[in-house]
Amino acid sequence: MKRLLALALVVPWTLFAILPLPYSTDPPPEESEPGDVTTVDPSTIPGYSELFSKSQLRAMELPTFISRSTALGYEGERTFEVPDALRKRVDFWKKIYTVYTGSQAVLHDSEDLDVVYGVVDLSPITSNSRLNKRARRRAIARYLKEERRKLERKLRDLHAKQSSPKEIPLESFALFRKFEHNTDPNRFLKAAKNLRTQVGQREKIVQGFLFGGRYWNRMMQIFEERGIPKELTRLPLVESAFDLSARSKVGASGVWQFMRSTGKRYLRIDRAIDERNDPITATYAAAELLRHNFETLERWPLAITAYNHGREGMSRAVQKLETRELADIIARYESPTFGFASSNFYSEFLAILEVEREYRKHFGALLVDAPVEYEEVRVPEAIAFKALAEKCGVQQDELALLNPAFTSLLLLSRLPIPATYPVKMPNGSRQVCGFGDSEPQAAEVQT
Repeated sequence: MKRLLALALVVPWTLFAILPLPYSTDPPPEESEPGDVTTVDPSTIPGYSELFSKSQLRAMELPTFISRSTALGYEGERTFEVPDALRKRVDFWKKIYTVYTGSQAVLHDSEDLDVVYGVVDLSPITSNSRLNKRARRRAIARYLKEERRKLERKLRDLHAKQSSPKEIPLESFALFRKFEHNTDPNRFLKAAKNLRTQVGQREKIVQGFLFGGRYWNRMMQIFEERGIPKELTRLPLVESAFDLSARSKVGASGVWQFMRSTGKRYLRIDRAIDERNDPITATYAAAELLRHNFETLERWPLAITAYNHGREGMSRAVQKLETRELADIIARYESPTFGFASSNFYSEFLAILEVEREYRKHFGALLVDAPVEYEEVRVPEAIAFKALAEKCGVQQDELALLNPAFTSLLLLSRLPIPATYPVKMPNGSRQVCGFGDSEPQAAEVQT
């Protein structure tokens, strides 16, 4: 309920509603498609209550990204300037993030994002209280698939009748005029092949700013310590909108959306612990992954794209085309796995940076959650979750919320908390728990 009240304070309730995270209907050729994130209902996990219901709100302020000149490849504000070749893509994503809501889907060309055919109204589905989240997503997928098919049929009909304009139906003439400056005889067939739908994400981004306030200070400190530009802490807005329960349909998890195979290189992932789901722990992993990407690819546009497409995949593109210019790779690289998601990932990131700089223009005043504060203790021996909560006098739901890496098996006490594992506890818990010899670790450092 407090999350709803927070969002109600941020924007007029007539414009925004809490909806499921956007669902992309196109199957992803890569690890994840834009908007391809679903959520797991926290109430299904024992010990979980409303996410961070005890957090306090504060007014959002623009961050100071530039504080170190030693970050890899960092040239101040020039580092993430929008190149002319990507401006149309960035502007498209800015509209998805700030104009279109979760009850709207944009019908557009997947290659030329400046070509938008129309906006599909999804409100009859999104407002249907009889549908659960899964049924709603399926209904949206079916509806958008049919809308694409309708437009595809019109485009193919225009291809057949383009040499005889008099035969074109009146209702298709406006569509015909969109292509009047395109002389390619197969322009309508190509357009039919490139049809795509993208659900709006305005509510999702407002929610992302709200939740991001819990973690950004600590995330930026981690990135600065490791020589990574602090702007990259905004990637979780693109990946998950900082939803702790975010899971993609291809298996990515957590706010950084690590796949299991990638996450295991840097994080503990087993039946009891899945550190992909801890925003701060996963930030250390993201910093290492991004550093490795940059050291291999030598350009941040390529390194960031590799976060979605994979370092080896981007290396192949660089070697094949003999260029490190991302715009050139997007225009010329042909690979079954380098599809819409990979070619747009960097543009989405640039769009998010611009949206944050201009947030008052798009959203007015925003409220964000206050930073999460805790201290870490290492349990000397394996102990059940419930037993630890009782020993330390901590509510189980609070302990669970501070430790999102704990799996449902651990929360149910079917598996113990491993010995010496660092457990996040409310400040001041160490002495109550009797772990006085453990070394505390500050979770939040104000910057």
